[in-house]
Amino acid sequence: MKYTFVFTTAAALLAFLAQRIQGVGWLLLWPALSFALVALAYAGAGARAFGKQPDGRMRPWAVLALLPYLLLTWGTWHLARRGSRERVFDEVVPGVLVGRRLLPGELPEGVTAVLDLTSEFIEPEAIRGACRYVSLPILDASTLPVEHVAPVLLELATLPGPLYVHCAQGHGRTGMIAAALLVARGDAPDAKTALARVRQARPGVRLSSQQERALEALADALRPSRA
Repeated sequence: MKYTFVFTTAAALLAFLAQRIQGVGWLLLWPALSFALVALAYAGAGARAFGKQPDGRMRPWAVLALLPYLLLTWGTWHLARRGSRERVFDEVVPGVLVGRRLLPGELPEGVTAVLDLTSEFIEPEAIRGACRYVSLPILDASTLPVEHVAPVLLELATLPGPLYVHCAQGHGRTGMIAAALLVARGDAPDAKTALARVRQARPGVRLSSQQERALEALADALRPSRA
């Protein structure tokens, strides 16, 4: 996988530089370890390598070990947020809103539940404490097994109030899960129709090929459950 190769290469280069420079160069072993853990996550360990907890926080050991990667990711996210002309969130259908990760004070009015799909971010306490919070960590550009996702979506599909679905930017993971949620709610008959509705509301939604296949499998699993 592309991400496994990229982060493995970065970790190896940093470890090589640490050995060549020595002295203060040994400090490069920290980001090398950080990138190696991310590579391990994409190689098969999955989102659990990030230590994301059900309450939206990350375990202290994960923050410490991954801090160089996290600082890079968080900094890049803030730069992208400041430079983006995209809306923070969009309504796909009544009761389903999608968007990027929220800052404190950005929660849409009336939202009663938040579905957080990030593994690499700590959800702000102001968001977690404002309504029902559900964490379903997924690696960026990746997926989860159907049996892990379908029960969560079937439960959320029965909620009476508006639901906010987000990942980092509200594109890949959000598009995949929001489209599957539309099928679970009966708002769309199949994956193709559901994804088209999500993209109509939020044109920036782009799924990886792996996510497109996962969406098809999710839609197939959710349709009979709603019969």
